[in-house]
Amino acid sequence: MDIINFLQSFQTDWLTSFFKFITFFGNEEFYILVLPLLFWFWDKDKALKLMLILLPSLMLNAYLKEVFQTARPVGVALIEQDGFAFPSGHAQGTATLWLMLALLLRQKWMSILAAAMLILVPLSRLYLGVHWPADVLGGLAIGALVVWLYWAFLYESLGKYLAEKTVLSQAALLTTVILFFACLFPAPDAIPVLAVIWGFGLIVIFSDVVHSKPRDGIIWIIITLVVGIIGTLLIWKGLKVVLPYNTIGRFIRYAVLGFWIAYLPLLFREREKV
Repeated sequence: MDIINFLQSFQTDWLTSFFKFITFFGNEEFYILVLPLLFWFWDKDKALKLMLILLPSLMLNAYLKEVFQTARPVGVALIEQDGFAFPSGHAQGTATLWLMLALLLRQKWMSILAAAMLILVPLSRLYLGVHWPADVLGGLAIGALVVWLYWAFLYESLGKYLAEKTVLSQAALLTTVILFFACLFPAPDAIPVLAVIWGFGLIVIFSDVVHSKPRDGIIWIIITLVVGIIGTLLIWKGLKVVLPYNTIGRFIRYAVLGFWIAYLPLLFREREKV
């Protein structure tokens, strides 16, 4: 509590607003808005590899919270935050996302940005009084470990392993893994991540057999952006009103979101003649 009290001794309206902005970069809203944009408009192979590690890392975080069930600091929170504290999902997600981006891009500016995010996002969680120092340090360490394991042992080999499987085999393997975790370890915060992985993964798997090419022109980029964002918000927020807020309802909503994120680039592509 001493570190939290020390940081909050500098509290001002401006500083609080700043750290609320910074903490957004670890929120669910940030991932739902930014990850689709990376997949739609960036290098799809790199975006896919990024999501292959980020989403499982977030899922792991949800399970670890259920295992440790650490209470958050009391009486010092400057924002509303529920759930357990250790490890910090913001810190773990930040470490996973930005370290992977630094590795994928190999650019000095990205390394600097990644370092800044690794400092500022965890710091925002302490300043806002929603995490203990051990929570953010643990989240950073776990996120970094996940990235190292993925980069060292799975980055190349996983793609080669899956390439040897048929489309149906890949889909069956994905579905089996998702059902295994969803049924045996149904942590509330893990269900949305599992659903997105499943929905997104199925479309990516089956889209390999679709003969298509991107449409040229800035107008199609704008159309993709507008339709993509509107569709994402309608699914994410709209289905929340329509579907029951239980495990099945949340799984369906986030699975449809995963479908949409992966399918949109195919929607605005010209089909090639074969």
